[in-house]
Amino acid sequence: MAETGLEPTEAFHYNRKNELKAFDETKSRVKGLIDSDLTGFDDDPNLRHEIVKKVGEACERWGFFQVINHGIPLTTLDEMIDEIRRFHEQDKEAKKEFYSRDNSRKVIYNSNFDLYVAEAANWRDTLRDIMIEYSNRVMKLGQTLLELVSEALGLNRSYLEDIGCGEGLLMVGHYYPPCPESDLTLGTGSHTDSGFFTVLLQDQIGGLQVLQQNQWLDVKSIHGALVVNLGDMMQASLPYL
Repeated sequence: MAETGLEPTEAFHYNRKNELKAFDETKSRVKGLIDSDLTGFDDDPNLRHEIVKKVGEACERWGFFQVINHGIPLTTLDEMIDEIRRFHEQDKEAKKEFYSRDNSRKVIYNSNFDLYVAEAANWRDTLRDIMIEYSNRVMKLGQTLLELVSEALGLNRSYLEDIGCGEGLLMVGHYYPPCPESDLTLGTGSHTDSGFFTVLLQDQIGGLQVLQQNQWLDVKSIHGALVVNLGDMMQASLPYL
C-alpha cells in the first residue's frame, strides 16, 4: 500500500536505536488502471494485439495495471490470503523459529525490513515463503507478462525473458493488524519496488494507492484480480532497449 510518510519528531528520535533494537529482539512483531483479460489471447491474434496495446499503454502511462482471468484459480488466491492471515494470527511462540533478518533463508518472518533506517516504522509484519502452487502459477503468469511487455516495446516476445528479467521469485506476505494509534504510523509508506515487476494479490479490504501526476489514487480491489507494478529495474532497463 503506497501512502505518504510521517514527519519524525524529536521525541521519536530520542533513543530510537535502543527502542528499535528492543522491539526487534522481542520477536513478537506488531501483531504479538487498466484491467487486462488474458483469457484466450494465445488463440486469437487480434485479441493478443489488443492486450499488448493495453499493456503497453498502461506501462507507459501508469506503471500499473490489473489482470483478470489470468489462469490462477480463485481458490488458490483465496487460500494464499487465508494462509498468510492464519500464520500471522497464530501464537507468537509458534512463529519465533521463523523470525530472522537473514535474507538467504527460504522462509523469513520479520517486521519492517528497513526498521533501523526508516523514519517511521510501518505497522505490518512480513512472511516470505516459496509456496509451491502459487509461486509456480505466478512464475508462469510472469513469463506471459514479460512476453506482452516485450511485444509492446516492439521486440521479440521472448526478449525480456531471454535477458533474464524472469529469473528469481521473492514472495512477501504482509499482514496489517489494527493499530491503536493509527495517526502515528502507516500500513506501508510511499515507495517503489526494486525488482523488474511485482504481482500483487490484494485482499478485499484494499488500501493500495498509486501516485499519478502528483495525486494519490485508490486502486479498487477486485476479487480474483492481480495488480502488476513495474519495478525500478524494469524502468531502468527500458531506456536501453
